[in-house]
Amino acid sequence: MKNFCIITNNNKDKDYVLSKKIEGFITEKGGTCFISENSDLTDEKYNYTNPDKMPENLECVITIGGDGTLLQAAQDLMSKDIVFLGINKGTLGFLAEVSVEDIEDALYRLLMDDFKIESRMMLKGTIIRNDKEIYSASVLNDIVIHRGADIRISDFYVHVNNQLLGKFQADGIILSTPTGSTAYNLSAGGPIARPNSNLIILTPICAHSIGQRSIVLSDEDKIEVTIGTCKNPKGEFRRISFDGDNIVEVESGDVIAIEKSQVSTKLVKLDDSSFLQTVKKKMGDK
Repeated sequence: MKNFCIITNNNKDKDYVLSKKIEGFITEKGGTCFISENSDLTDEKYNYTNPDKMPENLECVITIGGDGTLLQAAQDLMSKDIVFLGINKGTLGFLAEVSVEDIEDALYRLLMDDFKIESRMMLKGTIIRNDKEIYSASVLNDIVIHRGADIRISDFYVHVNNQLLGKFQADGIILSTPTGSTAYNLSAGGPIARPNSNLIILTPICAHSIGQRSIVLSDEDKIEVTIGTCKNPKGEFRRISFDGDNIVEVESGDVIAIEKSQVSTKLVKLDDSSFLQTVKKKMGDK
């Protein structure tokens, strides 16, 4: 692998100091690399990178920041057949698994093709209003339907394969991929799944019933969540976030259709430790 692009969170890499160090290392070893500075590669449609402005021979995107930086880059560049490597300057770093101390070793292995590629499934969410699609996006982590600023619970009607699963009275609903199982899903009491598995996790947020818990569904299932009434007549609008970003307001009667996306994200895997060992390490258990 010889052709790289660096996408950085400017708050985590001031003046592109680390980005320039990586660029220098790669070019010194015979590779090509450029830094995607916001002024050059972004526009109003993309938070980080416009895929149309990326070079055709690009093989790998290196993100510098936390998991959020990699998530947004993966969403922006899902149409490209490339792999991603995350350098962690955030907090937990389940996706951005390379530490700053291990950068040179990681880069050397990339240049020598000494790595594995792990394919991660994505979810596609489509918002339907009055039988018309008004928004659609694919995510690597999760789609979260929540009550927004209102402090009262809302009703959510969940159908799976055109069959009613139930009415959830809750603050919201999380639809998570296996990769996203260690994110908001975990905080809301949902299960952890191996990231390379194929399944969909549905987790209610603060459900107003002790019997409503997370449900693990097949990646072949088609899920529809209908926005029901809000307990606060003034709080008619709810919100949907796609991978913690791209927030869209929805209203009673809107339907959110969720299914496995036709695209996936390819992550570079350098660490030989198992996923369970990683979870144990990240969660601070001895």
